[in-house]
Formats: sequence, structure tokens, C-alpha cells
Amino acid sequence: MAQAIFKSWFVDFKPFQDGEFIDSVVGAIPKGWHVGKVDDFFDISIGKTPPRKESQWFTTDRTDIVWVSISDMGSCGTYISDSSEYLTIDAISKFNVKVVPDNTVLLSFKLTVGRVAITNGEMATNEAIAHFKTDNNSLVEFIYLYLKAFNFGSLGSTSSIATAVNSKIIKAMPILMPDADTVNSFHELASHIMVQIKANQEEIVTLKNLRDTLLPKLMSGEISIASLQATAK
Repeated sequence: MAQAIFKSWFVDFKPFQDGEFIDSVVGAIPKGWHVGKVDDFFDISIGKTPPRKESQWFTTDRTDIVWVSISDMGSCGTYISDSSEYLTIDAISKFNVKVVPDNTVLLSFKLTVGRVAITNGEMATNEAIAHFKTDNNSLVEFIYLYLKAFNFGSLGSTSSIATAVNSKIIKAMPILMPDADTVNSFHELASHIMVQIKANQEEIVTLKNLRDTLLPKLMSGEISIASLQATAK
């Protein structure tokens, strides 16, 4: 639903048809909008991987720093809150690994190009993932949906998009930025949808964890269906 609204507003310009349009490098756009590069509007940073041969920097302890890979982004849904590997605090400090703030959009741009997710909590990523940081929370839904709809094939200068895209190209990606009032109006509309998506994802995680905790106990006979029903009452 959010993607459909995004297309209606920022691709087809349906709510703005009665307004004034101006010429730009991408054609006619509503007056007050701007065409630029993504790093004109966002603080773009890139993740990092500590030396793999030094295994002390990597853990599976969930109390350490969530460290996102492209594989994690492939299975997380709209929001990402966990990963298959973690980094120690010492690793973050020693190798100057960027800590990505909560509610930041991530984009994979190496090997598998175009996976997009929003951070649910602070975390770090490897060097194949770019972070679109902003102090303006009204832009989060906009840039997430913009990247979801972007044609990344247009960035490749070779036959292999996976090897053609680098951080310099990502920072120079073209973007049509609406005026502040339009961005705020879209945020008010889309944020309600995104909040529900986030709540649904968190509930799914809670139910999975509950299943993983209870099922072995049920199988072993440590607890019974009757005892669970009694507890629920």
C-alpha cells in the first residue's frame, strides 16, 4: 500500500496535477521540488568488516553489536533488528566500524544490489551495505520506498551490475526531492502503515521465540498442553 501511494505521488504526480510544473533534467516536476544526488540530502556511510582471520572480533552473543550482512537483509523484511553474527565493542572501536542509528535505511550495493531495510535499533553492517542517515525522520519512509522502486540496473557501467556499483556511485545516485510540506504530508500518511508493519514483524519474532522455547519442552514431556492451557487461563 505504501509503495502504491509513493508511485502515485512521486512518479505519476497525481495529487499535484493542478499545480505548477517546472522543467528539470528528468522532465517536468512540481514547482519547489529539486533534482540532486542522494548525498545532497543524506549522510551516506559504509559498513566495515574486521579481519576475518582474527576471530576474536566476531561472536554469536546477542548482547554484542548486531552486525548486518546482505544475507541478513535477504530474510529480514522491511525492518531489521537481528543478524547471524555480532561484533564485540572492542571491534567496533578498534576498526572504526560505523554504528548505524535506529530508524536508518540500509541498502546493499555489492554482489546482491538493491536489498533495502530499515534498522530497528542501533547496529553495524559490513562493507557491502550503505547507510542513509538523516536527522529528519520525515524522510525515512520516502527514501526507503524510493530505493525499493529504484532501477539499479541504470547505475551499472558494465554487463555485471554486481561489480559495477561502488560507494561513490551510490552517493551520486540521482533523486527527485519534494518540497518539505510534501515530504511531511507523505510521512504522516506512510508512517502509520510502517508502524503497523514494524509491530507485525516484532510480534512474529516474539511468537517464533516462544515456539522455540516451548516446543522442545513439549516434545520431551517437561510440560503438557494442559499445563499451558491452565497457565493461559
